Amino acid sequence: MIITITLNPSQDKTLQVDGLKLNAICRADVLKITAGGKGINVSRAVNGLEGGTQALTLLGGATGRTIAGLLKNEGIAFRYTAIAGESRTCLSLIDSVKKTETVINENGPEVTEREQTNFKSMYTRAVGKEDIVLISGSAAKGIDSAIFHELIETAHRKGAVVILDASGECLTAGITAVPDVLKINKQELSRLTGKSLNTQSKTIEEMKKLAATGIGRVIITDGGRQTLAIARGHAWSVTPPHVEAVSTLGSGDCVSAVIAMGIEGDRPFEDTLVDAAAAGTQNALSYGAGFIDKEGVRKLSELTRIKRVF
Repeated sequence: MIITITLNPSQDKTLQVDGLKLNAICRADVLKITAGGKGINVSRAVNGLEGGTQALTLLGGATGRTIAGLLKNEGIAFRYTAIAGESRTCLSLIDSVKKTETVINENGPEVTEREQTNFKSMYTRAVGKEDIVLISGSAAKGIDSAIFHELIETAHRKGAVVILDASGECLTAGITAVPDVLKINKQELSRLTGKSLNTQSKTIEEMKKLAATGIGRVIITDGGRQTLAIARGHAWSVTPPHVEAVSTLGSGDCVSAVIAMGIEGDRPFEDTLVDAAAAGTQNALSYGAGFIDKEGVRKLSELTRIKRVF
């Protein structure tokens, strides 16, 4: 089972606002309303690829009930800890005239210590041996970034494999627990290391340092450009086909979904990397995060190129 963790879920609204202007009244058409948050996006992608998944999260208020309803309507299995605060709403403003996408994320609710304890108990019960646990995204207010370290340690004690996809303090805290797989983007790696990664060799050098800490697989994405990966002392570069992207939100989550499914199915890493890049590309062809399918990924995989660096 692929278990995803979303510590700051949202109701995601995608609005088309052509000719978007500041200090003006703008009218919008609603394009899509979905349950969101990086872990939930991963579960949606796994669901679309006909894999088994369960999303673990925290929900509160009327918005939380809406998120639960959206998940049920999609057929995404989930469990949640109830919180007193109101779950957040996030907006994506699409301007098809200016070809821009503006994202406005609410900060979200404050989560109490008791609510965090309840979530950890639910998490401990849910995770089992040989599960793939994907911990991603940010944490709601009141949740210390140290929880990322704690969740990884708990999963390892239960015999699960852990994939980490986070940023900032959450990323730093998670790395100290040595996840089995680290999947982040190039900007996050640059912020983590404090270095400008303007060449492939510089990026790989920093990836090697992370692998040396005991992380088995390090995967660095770079939008619709090259993906780099290191595992078992080897490195690969993966180049997806060029497409006219509609929205890139959630593409990284689709990469994570395929990586998790590849590990669960014990597929060759090189094949998994190709499919993962293709999944991220398919996601960029439509609005909403994680709406991919097996046939779409297959077609794009045929156009994706992989090269062994060393």
